[in-house]
Amino acid sequence: MNWLTRFKALFVLTYTGFLGNIAVIYYLSRGLSYSEIGLATAFSALGFFLFEVPTGVVGDKVSRKTSVLIGLSIYPLGLLLLLFLRSFWMLLASELISVLGVSFISGSLQAWFFDNLKSEGREGDFKEIWRSIQKATVLTSSFTTIAGAFMAQLWGFEIPILLSLILHLTMIPLAWGIPEMGFSKLETSYTSHVIHSFRELLKPEVFWLITYLLTVTLSLTQFRNFFEPYLGEVLAKSLRTTIMGTLGVLGIFEVLTKTTPSYAGIAIKGKSGRLLHEIAPVAIPLFTLLSVLYPNAVFIVAFGLMATLFASAFTFNFSVEFQRRIPSEKRATILSLRNMVLAMVSALFYAVYGFAVQHLGLRKARLVFAIFFLAFGASFKLAQLGPLEEYLMMGEAEKE
Repeated sequence: MNWLTRFKALFVLTYTGFLGNIAVIYYLSRGLSYSEIGLATAFSALGFFLFEVPTGVVGDKVSRKTSVLIGLSIYPLGLLLLLFLRSFWMLLASELISVLGVSFISGSLQAWFFDNLKSEGREGDFKEIWRSIQKATVLTSSFTTIAGAFMAQLWGFEIPILLSLILHLTMIPLAWGIPEMGFSKLETSYTSHVIHSFRELLKPEVFWLITYLLTVTLSLTQFRNFFEPYLGEVLAKSLRTTIMGTLGVLGIFEVLTKTTPSYAGIAIKGKSGRLLHEIAPVAIPLFTLLSVLYPNAVFIVAFGLMATLFASAFTFNFSVEFQRRIPSEKRATILSLRNMVLAMVSALFYAVYGFAVQHLGLRKARLVFAIFFLAFGASFKLAQLGPLEEYLMMGEAEKE
């Protein structure tokens, strides 16, 4: 198996698991409240804020491969804790350990891959190879999510958690066998390297691109956050059963709202892809709003399909464009700094949204936040028509 095939397999397995978003129902079944889940998720995002830069520097100054292997060794410990979940504090510990592992992987894995391609003079192939990896990831994760949902319904949540644990352990020897090419250690100090990398984020062409990403990321996060219990309540009422009795169906719907639109969003090229990319900041919160105004399972799933389609087209184009705009020698740290910024903002959102759901109720909270993100997205699009146009032009997308 050559290094590229191994890398493709590693990427696919990294984003694959058997639990999916029905994990929220697992937490609720263990006696946790919406506010506790929101708080734990907020601390998880805050963990990204704290861990991303140090782990990204490990990738730039020590080795991308070493950083990834450390992360792959840490992450399964969080899943192990999840098996024995009994309280908020255990959930918090599981989230923080998992985040530490992901932080070692997140910036370095893609930087390692890009540098390997660059060392062979194939960086121009990155976009199409990345597209094929994303497609394979969507298909694989879809199968495991549906399988895990039915396993949870039939035999309990412990089975899909255990299978996820085994899956992630197999990635360690897989990553070990991939060579690291085109990597040279930076000789600058830790502090100097971080400062210079942070300055790259403040350049207008990078800063506004990240801000653009936030408008889409947070609105999609709001649509998906507590989506399963929201849809589960609607389904349980129409099917005259309990939320636990809908887990298998929820698994199918979760995949349905992700697989086909994600695959399509990644695959769409040219004018259609650019159109979805441009409309995403307004379209996604609009779909969230409509999912509240029309609380019908069919409508909710349809809106989920559309939201994921727009978000997938956006994030794929963003990822390619962002790689193009940042320097190679600081790539892992800049990616980590970007993730750190996203994590800091997400942490605030998760905490606020969790308490809002606890006090307003799931439906009303979804409505209020959808209106907010719709106004925010519309304001951003108006600004894009004027002074932000040159910074937000997708150069790579325009070539298709």
